[in-house]
Amino acid sequence: MKFVGLAILIAVSFAGCKQQSPQAVPVVPEVVSNDLSIVISGDTRGWLMPCGCTSNQSGGLLRRATYIEQIRRESDVLVLDCGGAADGTAPYQQTRFKSILSGEKLMGLAAHNIGVSEAALGADVLKQLSTDTGVEFISANVRSNGASFTGTHKLMTQSGRRLLVTGVCSQQLIADAENVPAEISVGDPADAILSVIDEASRSEAGQPEAVVLVLAWLPEDEMRRLAETLPEIHILVGGPTGQSVQPQTVGRTLMMSATNKGKFIARIPMPRSSELPTTAEIVELSPSFADDAIQKQNLDAFRAILAERDFNAAESGLMTSTSMTVTANDQHVAGSVRCRECHSDACRVWDNSGHSQAWAVLESEKGHVDPFCQQCHATGYGLPSGFASLKKSPDRTNVGCESCHGPSSLHVSETRTRTSFDAKGSCIHCHDHENSPHFSFAEYWEKILHE
Repeated sequence: MKFVGLAILIAVSFAGCKQQSPQAVPVVPEVVSNDLSIVISGDTRGWLMPCGCTSNQSGGLLRRATYIEQIRRESDVLVLDCGGAADGTAPYQQTRFKSILSGEKLMGLAAHNIGVSEAALGADVLKQLSTDTGVEFISANVRSNGASFTGTHKLMTQSGRRLLVTGVCSQQLIADAENVPAEISVGDPADAILSVIDEASRSEAGQPEAVVLVLAWLPEDEMRRLAETLPEIHILVGGPTGQSVQPQTVGRTLMMSATNKGKFIARIPMPRSSELPTTAEIVELSPSFADDAIQKQNLDAFRAILAERDFNAAESGLMTSTSMTVTANDQHVAGSVRCRECHSDACRVWDNSGHSQAWAVLESEKGHVDPFCQQCHATGYGLPSGFASLKKSPDRTNVGCESCHGPSSLHVSETRTRTSFDAKGSCIHCHDHENSPHFSFAEYWEKILHE
């Protein structure tokens, strides 16, 4: 089997333009007549949907599915994922990852590359998740105890186009990760890709030419080196690049990245002829995309599991270093009722603040069963005598005094003992750029100011 090169791409797309470095050449999106669109997501990081703390958040499987269905009205669609969909190994995080995989399968996902967060779960967990959800994991270079435990590639014909899809993970990112089990090893990405191409060439002799597409869980510098050194790759899509990388040609390879909690998605229209794609686009899944009804059912099923399981803070994977420090200091949450005994004026300010209604906001959005939301809408999440779970500690809901001031048991026992947190420094733990993009300390502090 032969693999078509991209030599013609640069000549056709940029004829008459001043020569630029490969890294600087953009691919300008345009309307392409095609029968097949390749749609690739990545770096979902547990974001089944945006948390909803602010109205302008992007991403989520509900919008991703709507976008894919819009493309299906124009052409056939091949759905792939670069990896990085999980955000931890705790029981709650595994449950959320499973729901993401189920949602991807409902979109018609053909293959999901193994990134670092997937590798951290280990081979047995991934194989069970594949069985439970029907999602096919793929990797050319991730192994367990020296052996492949997923398919290394997929050869397919879709809408008349022959495609070789494979995936790789960064050796350095795996080495830097603290939670990847010892059973997992990662080979050199370039060698693994060449091995896959060679295997496919031998097994598919006489078949139509194939487009080589690599799903790459690689940082941007590694992606560029791979594209520069392996012209056999026609399309290279990543990966944890921090910000999305707009479509561009590097060497003879069309390279791009859709990243950042699944807020962006890559689309590559395949020409109807045997030519290689010369256009692509990165699309932000903004609130302009409606919520898909089938994915909404998947979200509701996930929340039903959360309500039944009632994951406690220790099972959530969301415990912070602050939680560990407080636990080691033998302090515990006393509860806002105890604070009111001496600080009645301050508590009246709290009564009229948004903090006192934080749990009601969660309930109205049906997020009160989700530990990811609970950590900022309850008091003392994961701290001794603080919020543990909905069923175990219903009296620790809302953002109470100790959310800002810290566990106060020692202060209650001896008032000369100061509370453990810097209240002003506590705000940004929840009012971060993601959840509170318009946060202004001076403005918000006035809303809760008390003596």
